[in-house]
Amino acid sequence: MNNEGAAAAELALKAYSLESDFEHLAALDGRPEIDKFRGAIQGDYDHGVFLTTGRFTSDAEAASIKKGAISLLLLDGEAIAESMIRNGIGVVRRPVQLFDLDPEFFDFPAADGLL
Repeated sequence: MNNEGAAAAELALKAYSLESDFEHLAALDGRPEIDKFRGAIQGDYDHGVFLTTGRFTSDAEAASIKKGAISLLLLDGEAIAESMIRNGIGVVRRPVQLFDLDPEFFDFPAADGLL
């Protein structure tokens, strides 16, 4: 993230009294990590954002919604990548060259008696 993007993210975190946690896991194992994160920020923040480069299990998603507790937003690797692309953060657009086969190149006259 460039300095401008980092400053905007920091400002957003401060403006909303928000805490975030980032995990680099293939799949986040449910309730224990979400509950631990919520417990660590309860009382100090209004909202939480939990990010992972992997995917959240259904238990983790269910644990993020708890009546009477602070709200938690879960962002997995796919959501993070989509947001980065949509907002032009840390990505560079490059043209892609596509090639198709020319069918006429492979259209050989049939040789009598060989096939």
